[in-house]
Amino acid sequence: MSLMILRAGPAALVQDLGRPGHAALGVTGSGAADRAAAALALRCLGTDPGAAVLELLLGGLVLMTDSPAVVAVTGARGLVVVTTSSGSRRTAATGEVLRLDAGSTLEIGRPDTGVRTYLGVRGGIEVPPVLGSRSRDTLSGLGPPPLVAGDVLAVGDAVVGPWADHWHAAGGDPRGVMGPRGGTGPRVGAGPGGRGGGPDPVVLDVIPGPRDDLFPPGAWRVLAETGHVSGHADRVGVRIDPAGPVPRSSTREIPSEGMVRGAVQVPADGSPVVFGPDHPVTGGYPVIGVLTSRSSDALSQLLPGAPVSFRRVSE
Repeated sequence: MSLMILRAGPAALVQDLGRPGHAALGVTGSGAADRAAAALALRCLGTDPGAAVLELLLGGLVLMTDSPAVVAVTGARGLVVVTTSSGSRRTAATGEVLRLDAGSTLEIGRPDTGVRTYLGVRGGIEVPPVLGSRSRDTLSGLGPPPLVAGDVLAVGDAVVGPWADHWHAAGGDPRGVMGPRGGTGPRVGAGPGGRGGGPDPVVLDVIPGPRDDLFPPGAWRVLAETGHVSGHADRVGVRIDPAGPVPRSSTREIPSEGMVRGAVQVPADGSPVVFGPDHPVTGGYPVIGVLTSRSSDALSQLLPGAPVSFRRVSE
C-alpha cells in the first residue's frame, strides 16, 4: 500500500515522536509540533503511537492511494475533500476517520482555525529512520526531506490492538467501526491543536526555572500581560512580542547550557523566544521557565498576531 503526493502544500513533513537522547551529538529531539494532535490521529486508527504521520503547515495537501486505506485528520480545523476513482466527491472535516477506496484522492484545505494539520494512516507512514526516528528536523536537515508532488510514501504495518488481525482486508475495520458503505467513521475531537488565537489570549502555562532567579518579580507580571506571536515563528522557535520588555536582573549572557522544547528564553531585548521541537541544543540567554506539553502544543497552532499570555504554574 502506498500514497502518492499530488500536491504538497506550503510544508508537508513526516513526523513521529522524535529522536530524544542525542543532545550530546548536537541533535535535538524534533518530532511533531503538536504532539497531542499527532497522537490522536494514530490512536483513533489503532496504530502504534511511535508510528509516523504527516504534519501539514496551512494544509494544501492532495494525495491518492493505490489501495484501500483508513486515515484520520486531526489538529487544525478545516475542510477535507474525498474524491473516489469514479469522480464521486464528498466533504468531511478535521476530526473524522475516513475510509479511502483504491484510487481515491484526499485533499486537505487551508485551516480555518490553527495552522498545523496531522494526517495519520492505519499502519503508519513507512520511511527509513535516522537515529531511530522518521521525523524531519528542519534545523539540522536530518530525516526525510519535505514532501513534493510526485513523492510516493509506503504505508507500514504498525497496527496494534483489535485492529491487528487481517487489517489489510478491504482496508476496513474488522470490528465494524467504519460504516459498511460510507467512507466516514466516528467523529473524534480535533485535539488541543484546534485553538487558534481569537480575541481572548491563549494562556500558556510555564513551569519556572532553571534560571528564574536571574529575573526580578516584575518579569512574571509582564509575561502575564497580553502579548502577541510575532512573524518570527517556525518549528525552531516562536518569538513573542510582549506587552513590554521582560526585565532581567542582568543583561549579560550566561554560559551556554542545554535547551529543551518549550523553554522560554529571554534575550537582552526582553522579547521572549519559546523553543519548538527543532530547537538548538544549547543557548546563551537565561530561561525563565518551560512551557507545559499542552501549552507547547497550543503555541504550535497559533498564527502570527495571535494574542498570548504566560501563566506561572507549579509542576
